[in-house]
Amino acid sequence: MTDPLPHRDPLPGEDPNVLSRLVRARHIGPRAVSALHDDLAGDTRLGYGYLGIAAIVLGSCLFLRGLITFVIDAITGPADESVALRVIAWALLSVALLGSCLLSRRFHGRIPAVVFAAGTVLMALSLLLETIVNVGASQPILHSSTVFGVGATLLALVGSRPAGQLLVADGVFAVIIVAMLVAGAFSESFSPGPSVQVAATALLPPLLGALIIRGFGALVQLEMDRSVVESALLSPRFAFGMRASDDLARLDLEAERILDGVARGTMDLPLDAEVAASASSIATELRLLLVAGRNDTWLHHAIEESEVLGPVVTLTDPRGLAGLLDPSQREGLLSAIWLLVADSFRLQPTLQIVIGPQTVEEVGDAADKMSFPVALTVDGVPRRRIDPAVWPALDRVGEHVEMATRGSMTIVTTVRTVAQNATA
Repeated sequence: MTDPLPHRDPLPGEDPNVLSRLVRARHIGPRAVSALHDDLAGDTRLGYGYLGIAAIVLGSCLFLRGLITFVIDAITGPADESVALRVIAWALLSVALLGSCLLSRRFHGRIPAVVFAAGTVLMALSLLLETIVNVGASQPILHSSTVFGVGATLLALVGSRPAGQLLVADGVFAVIIVAMLVAGAFSESFSPGPSVQVAATALLPPLLGALIIRGFGALVQLEMDRSVVESALLSPRFAFGMRASDDLARLDLEAERILDGVARGTMDLPLDAEVAASASSIATELRLLLVAGRNDTWLHHAIEESEVLGPVVTLTDPRGLAGLLDPSQREGLLSAIWLLVADSFRLQPTLQIVIGPQTVEEVGDAADKMSFPVALTVDGVPRRRIDPAVWPALDRVGEHVEMATRGSMTIVTTVRTVAQNATA
């Protein structure tokens, strides 16, 4: 059995990047890979934490800006019952902001959904109170200070909840802002410049913050996925992937428990019906696992274990010829696949990979060279949208030709290698 990958600082001269750590973890075993994934997830949460702290600082500044505006208006304006309602509105906003920030620290940067819902209710109530105060005003948005507080609170929460939920809240807030602008647009004293400035100051910070967090999450996930994919490059011709290795580790543990029980005498021989059935099930699963993965190459595992490539890439390689590629060819092919799919992800392309059949080129009396085609058929991406870096990547694999039809393009690359590798 393998022990979890211990956390340690990189040695002098050792490359501490994600890819090298994944490659080492593959060689150590499945538990090491799982431990490394947990470690990388912690690094990602740390990045979210830094962004969340920055958002809280900026949100607090925007909140103080709105609060100062309210205090100045309350001091210089006439004293009436509307001031009390505005004070209540700002008190609700203060509870929403401070409570969310404190609970975010309590829950390690991620507030519960109930807390987020309560915060949005408090923000909605504060806007409602000030809307009641501004009924009859010619330009409601110019008389509203809580819009700054709501925008500041939403900005401070961008690191505490999923970006999708924050974008929904920002969308509702935007509808309210637009309604205020429309209500003031029909008045004779409408000032478009100041009104739009107030709307932008209140709305853009939380919206941009949510989009930045969403983009950061997508970027981290994409880089993590590519690192996992590239860690399969150094695998032998036929090998088990990380998922199959996890299954093997589970079966190994179950078999070890039975054998240990027999050795210690806690299980009598012959085994009872229940234990015998369990041992038979373990043996059956092991045989099926070994048979199912006998022709799985590094490319099978790279595609299967990728959340980006797996849903859109189909691989047909019955002879496992992808395993014959040398490291440079593997890297070139994988780079081309990634550029065709991941860099065009918004276009939702599909990619079919067909490898083989191979042909043997005889030199003299011995067959020492072999070649086989690698056909990449991509649908949903026009020729002009393909990254130019695809072609240099395929040059590392072999000579290639392309055939374009309506809606799809096929790139056939001819791979040449030593024939004796085919029997390795």
